[in-house]
Amino acid sequence: MSEDWLAELLRNFQDSITRGTFEGIYSLDGEALERVMHEQAEACVHAFVELFGIPADLDLDTFLERIQYGGSSKIQVERNGNEILWREEHHGECMCPLVKRGVIRLDEKLCVCAINWVRMLVERHARKPVQVELVDSVARGASDCTFRLKIAED
Repeated sequence: MSEDWLAELLRNFQDSITRGTFEGIYSLDGEALERVMHEQAEACVHAFVELFGIPADLDLDTFLERIQYGGSSKIQVERNGNEILWREEHHGECMCPLVKRGVIRLDEKLCVCAINWVRMLVERHARKPVQVELVDSVARGASDCTFRLKIAED
């Protein structure tokens, strides 16, 4: 038995468990959904910044410049003081790695994870609380995901 075959078998097993877990998550609403997606986003942010080598000590402007081309998709950032319009170019495909790999189905409830992900990532460099509003998303039928951010005043 080859190791590749065994690794694929184990991956399929893990994917099946993850798929079932997310079907349960998709049945949640309100605070329960928010809490689960907060934890998912936190894990994803940690993995993302490690994967793409984004140091925590970058200031907000340097981070915003770098993130436009230094991640898993092109991000257009328009900043006006403490307000940011953040548009991720996805061309109709969700960028969640679990959706991209076909492990889980796309559901609009994943947008709760995306909102938390953007908030945590920007707060990491703004070093202030950030409010994030979802403007549009692939899960809602748009080509791209767009967020409106407001960074807390000093």
